[in-house]
Amino acid sequence: MSSIMTFIEGYMNGDAWEELCVSCYRLKYQTQNYTAIPAVHGGDAGIEGFTCNGIVHQCYCPEREYDDKELYEHQRDKLTADIEKLMNNGERLKKLGVPPIVEWHFNIPEYRDSRILAHAQIKQKEVLAAKKKSPSLFDHISDDFKIYVKIAEDFTPEISRIIRTNLTDMKLNLAIQHQDITDWSKCDSQKVANIRRKVGAVMRVSDDNPDLNEVVGIYIDLYISGIEIMNNLQLHFPEIYEELYQLEQSYKREVSLKTRMHTNRQLNQNLFNDILNEFQLKLEKDFSPMLTQASIVELKQDLVASWLADCSMEFRSE
Repeated sequence: MSSIMTFIEGYMNGDAWEELCVSCYRLKYQTQNYTAIPAVHGGDAGIEGFTCNGIVHQCYCPEREYDDKELYEHQRDKLTADIEKLMNNGERLKKLGVPPIVEWHFNIPEYRDSRILAHAQIKQKEVLAAKKKSPSLFDHISDDFKIYVKIAEDFTPEISRIIRTNLTDMKLNLAIQHQDITDWSKCDSQKVANIRRKVGAVMRVSDDNPDLNEVVGIYIDLYISGIEIMNNLQLHFPEIYEELYQLEQSYKREVSLKTRMHTNRQLNQNLFNDILNEFQLKLEKDFSPMLTQASIVELKQDLVASWLADCSMEFRSE
């Protein structure tokens, strides 16, 4: 799947993809009076919906994971079949109120072979040639007819809004597969030293304790993955990122005050655990409608790791 789709929880089947696309078009083309066409009582006439200015769209999501060649072939065959259906359904489309079609959008989660773009151009030329030869037969198609291949990335703002405003049951899954062995070279030495000092103060163990090294390695890995997750969120879901960033910044100041005003080093671990639990509750309260539980736990751990790495969270060791 394309990068934005990797965040969507669960497998995206055809019905779910169609539902998502229709929701995106409702938002994107609201001022163009987008109208969805249910696939009942005679079918959808080869399109999922249309706008008053002649934009129509058709969805396709593969039934399973295909290799690049198979994916292209399935997308090519689907595009070909749907364009044929579009050309043969002129009267039905006009009865539904579809204006002369200027743009036909082929909605797919992703493509991995540029031949699908070339194939779209071939079909576009065929449609225009047929229109020129028999204008009255194809009067439901504009003289300026275009075919565009649209992928999930083209609807990033709409998908973000749909998830953020709970217009769907769909949730983001930000949890990632962590490495068994941490690459410490990816983390600045000062950050490593900060994490080691603070974790050591919480655990109250000697610097050569093997458990300390293990925990420090875990938090370094979390710190690195947290940067990646936040960068991806900012790129693909900027509104969600902004809400999360504001919460994190607000709570980070609170954490700084709590830990710096804390004078009993024997209770460092209690304070640390309280901070973890309280922050998770805050994340769940604000983000559980749009993020999976695994994502919330991941974010909690990653952001706490960032507080350990910088100067936000400080525990006295003496």
